[in-house]
Amino acid sequence: MNEQQVIDLLNNTSKYTFKKEKDNYSRYDAFCEEHGVMLEIKCRRTFYDDTLIEKMKYDWNTKYANDNNYKFIYAVSMPKDGKETVYLFHPNKLNINWFTKKLPAQTDFGRKDWIDKEIAYIPITDAVATR
Repeated sequence: MNEQQVIDLLNNTSKYTFKKEKDNYSRYDAFCEEHGVMLEIKCRRTFYDDTLIEKMKYDWNTKYANDNNYKFIYAVSMPKDGKETVYLFHPNKLNINWFTKKLPAQTDFGRKDWIDKEIAYIPITDAVATR
């Protein structure tokens, strides 16, 4: 599943009408103007019981949402039992334990260098909804 497919699924199965951000360098991927909701999307190729969130993105999106009276939702798509499942989280309502781990600078786009990233794992059982 890609970002646009996640947006389409959420638009068809929820009250939201997300529009993909036009700026490729935006820190969030889609926005619902009617409800003031920022959406950060991660499309995973492998299923994990705990999904990763980066502190840098969490901090920026949480602050921007608070400063502008928006909501911030984190969506993670992963294959499970032969189909794609989208897990939705309200990051500001999670008990997050941050730690530093050496990870690829970017998963895609050809950058294979490893850097220290501050991250946390979120159990998928903490999802507020699945699609």
